[in-house]
Amino acid sequence: METSAGFWLLAVLLLAATSFSQDQTVKYFKVGDTLQLSPQPVSEQIYNVVWKYGKNLLAEWVKDQIPLTYYSKFKGRTTVNTDTGVLEIRDMTAADTRLYSVEINNQVQSQVYQIVEIEAVPQPEVKVTPLLCNSTSESCKLVCDGVINKAGPVEYFWKKDEGEWDQSGKEMEILNDGETQRVKTFSCRMKNLVSESDSEVFLCGVCMFSPCLRGFSPGTPDTHAVSRNCV
Repeated sequence: METSAGFWLLAVLLLAATSFSQDQTVKYFKVGDTLQLSPQPVSEQIYNVVWKYGKNLLAEWVKDQIPLTYYSKFKGRTTVNTDTGVLEIRDMTAADTRLYSVEINNQVQSQVYQIVEIEAVPQPEVKVTPLLCNSTSESCKLVCDGVINKAGPVEYFWKKDEGEWDQSGKEMEILNDGETQRVKTFSCRMKNLVSESDSEVFLCGVCMFSPCLRGFSPGTPDTHAVSRNCV
């Protein structure tokens, strides 16, 4: 059976298309930050640097031919080190969210950067679920709650009374046992790459499973009074 020349041509084109794979790294920034991107090291002296965002030129330089030139919105707030190729952009804005790539010595590097804006985390609030924990409950959960749609990757930490902060998940299960009954307060912390924030102290730890909480929703103005009555 003869194999057509068209088949082999297609195979060669597919091989060429897959021979260059991009290594994408996500980097986060907050509006107003300074962003720094570094190209992969090269063995020879750098004589040509071209940075792009998306398909648009950001900066370019060719030794003895093209002076270091910055384009569009990056003029006046961007620096490229022609010895290393490192790119620095100051006063980052939401509009700078894009894919960034670099060409060094006429070679497009496989390393690209997906630049994503994030916001500071909000002040979290400790909530209990289900709302009514009582002496018949085997366990309940505390939730470190807050809107984090634009906060990027978020880490959660919990603290009992005046103890140390322990990294954990968004939820913390508490058991109806002697250990929980000795805890008077819980606090949670949210942290991302640009900020961190602590909740107000959750005061009902000592009486989480107490019958005196039946019909009472933690977090209401009477929390302090109920806590004192439960101790």
